[in-house]
Amino acid sequence: MACHDQDVTLLSFWPSPFSMRVKLALLLKGIEHEDLPQDLGNKSKLLLESNPVHKKVPVLIHKGKPIAESAIIVHYIDEVWPGTSPLLPQDAFLRAQHRFWTDFFEKKISDSLDRFIRSNGAAVNEEFIQDCLLLEGALAELGDEEEGPFFGGASMSFLDVMLAPSAVWIPALEQVMGLKPASQEQCPRLHKLFGAVTEHPSAKVALPQIEKLKEFTQARLVSK
Repeated sequence: MACHDQDVTLLSFWPSPFSMRVKLALLLKGIEHEDLPQDLGNKSKLLLESNPVHKKVPVLIHKGKPIAESAIIVHYIDEVWPGTSPLLPQDAFLRAQHRFWTDFFEKKISDSLDRFIRSNGAAVNEEFIQDCLLLEGALAELGDEEEGPFFGGASMSFLDVMLAPSAVWIPALEQVMGLKPASQEQCPRLHKLFGAVTEHPSAKVALPQIEKLKEFTQARLVSK
């Protein structure tokens, strides 16, 4: 298995928001790595051996050792390569806040989007909007708008990396399946954050184009 100097390999699937997070963290840190895209319909021996519990992407393999689950991988990346573009704050309380809101995002917003997709757009998304309003409040509290649009101010932080895939997935679901996201009037800071994500050089590489995600979503709807 060919690897670069850092001996880092990423097993991923391009539409996966979880894969996007890890790819973005690697790019923000400037970590050389090998990408090994996975066919989830025919899972590779390497994927099954690297993540035998969940058998899912993403998996980061560093010096032959696999790490699974996107939030855990991004945390690992930040600990192993702390010098470049630190993602988690230095302050222990702020680090706890980043973990809390990541957990909130996973259990509430990601879950709402999953239910919306599984129901072919039939699931009520009012709860999704209410959860976005709570996240808007967190951004107002934790992010310094004068410094920049992100939770990390001018630079992307751990929580920004966790949210970043939503900048492309929410518009795709809105345009293909009729998801009704919170308006710019309701969540001005979140809208500004997502806009800044789509313009960020690393995110432009890590995240697919919205049109490509729309085609992927449409193809899945037709095949159901």
